[in-house]
Amino acid sequence: MFAAINGTKIYFDVEGSGYIPVGPTMVKKPVLVAVHGGPGSDHSDFKPWLTPLAEDYQIVYLDQRCNGQSERVDVTTATYDQLADDIEALRLYLGLDKIAVLGHSFGGMIAQVYATRYPQSVSKLLLINTAPSYAFYKEAKAFAKRIGTEEQVRTIPELFEGNIRDDEHLTQWWSICWDLYWYDYQEELGGDTGNRPIGSLDITNYTFKHLMPQYDVRPQIKELAVPTLIVAGRHDWITPLTQSEEMHALIPNSELVVFEKSGHMPFIEEHAEFLQVVRAFLCKGE
Repeated sequence: MFAAINGTKIYFDVEGSGYIPVGPTMVKKPVLVAVHGGPGSDHSDFKPWLTPLAEDYQIVYLDQRCNGQSERVDVTTATYDQLADDIEALRLYLGLDKIAVLGHSFGGMIAQVYATRYPQSVSKLLLINTAPSYAFYKEAKAFAKRIGTEEQVRTIPELFEGNIRDDEHLTQWWSICWDLYWYDYQEELGGDTGNRPIGSLDITNYTFKHLMPQYDVRPQIKELAVPTLIVAGRHDWITPLTQSEEMHALIPNSELVVFEKSGHMPFIEEHAEFLQVVRAFLCKGE
């Protein structure tokens, strides 16, 4: 399904019905919008891992502009603000009231921008293995030096400084660095997960080279009044725990949960525990 919004076509998918029968009535379920990481990935990062949440929430997945199955428009339009504006436009397009927003990694950065631009549209905010500023990159490189191979340390800047030549080079980068993202890498699971997204090299290079170095929402998130869950993996090299701790210190009344046996994707590596934490947070106040 596509929504024609803000001068592009955004792909979205919906998991779970909007209303469920409870006795003689139909009860409306709240909506959770899932914002994928990247840049250059898509909503398949979350599948099938978030699917059980559809029992209680209607989940709306989207592919950000220039990512996944969404239209490839001018990459210079894919600013942080515009990606946040696209979420708001999709919310209005679908006729939704307040939404819970879950963002992972780069998607968590966009979710923070969205929540600060449209606080009136957000019921709850879930920030999964993400960061509040570009300062994460310096810490990530230091983390990689402690746990990575010499080849991985040498290779990391090729992606994170926007210098991937072509799709073959990108595939090679991931083959070298992919196991860094996991606490306990399993080839079959990691291979399936890593191969599902539809890549978008142009948006990857553009974002890392031109936009990411200016990213910093620390002044804005101090003003957030939205209930916020922050999730971190103890062994996450790319958005280290220190980044989650900083968000926790800045966002008023936020909750921080650390998964001790996870890298960058606790929703995969500690799946059952992750669902338990998210459900408990989403149910608060309802």
